[in-house]
Amino acid sequence: MKIAAADLGDAAARSEKAHLDTGPDGPGGSIVTASGRRSRPGILLDRDGTIIVDHGYVGSIDRVEFIDGAAEAIARFNRAGIPVAVVTNQAGVARGLYGLDDVALVHQHIADHLAGHRAHIDLFLYCPYHPAGVVEAFARTSEDRKPRPGLAKAAEATLSLDLAVSWVVGDRPEDIGLAEAVGASAIYLGPGDYLRPGVWSFPSLAVAAPFILERITV
Repeated sequence: MKIAAADLGDAAARSEKAHLDTGPDGPGGSIVTASGRRSRPGILLDRDGTIIVDHGYVGSIDRVEFIDGAAEAIARFNRAGIPVAVVTNQAGVARGLYGLDDVALVHQHIADHLAGHRAHIDLFLYCPYHPAGVVEAFARTSEDRKPRPGLAKAAEATLSLDLAVSWVVGDRPEDIGLAEAVGASAIYLGPGDYLRPGVWSFPSLAVAAPFILERITV
């Protein structure tokens, strides 16, 4: 897995790029914008509470518990040629609970698990910053911290996405806020309905996947 820093102006998202397939147009279909740039819809997934159980500050692989059906749902997106990115707040870095290398190990563990289900994530993006952090290098606000748009913009640039026809999926208000910030469609995962117009609610990614696939155009 290749790990690099994504320069987002005053933000500094950490990205882990894996299985980024690049044919003449990349995976899936694409449209050509007025500027001549090719773009396409994508799916931006939260991590904890969407792919793995949210045990709170998951910074080691022994705390990773996969949610039933999530890997199979991602495999369905892959087969449909839809780019999939993970966009996750990782304030545990700023709070000194774990480091950047620990985040990379957890993401590699997730990638390995998905590979066993013939699934993959095209791009892992995370924000290690928090203004209440105790690690000086990460104790600040950031445009990458959801619901601010930095991570989505990084995914857009790296995967040539059109965020207006993309989907954000997650279990927290920050995920819905991210979708609203970039003009994407929003899926809320949880036990009840998210009472906001234009937000669809489902109990899990596995249940949401067919709904997304029926409505996304590649």
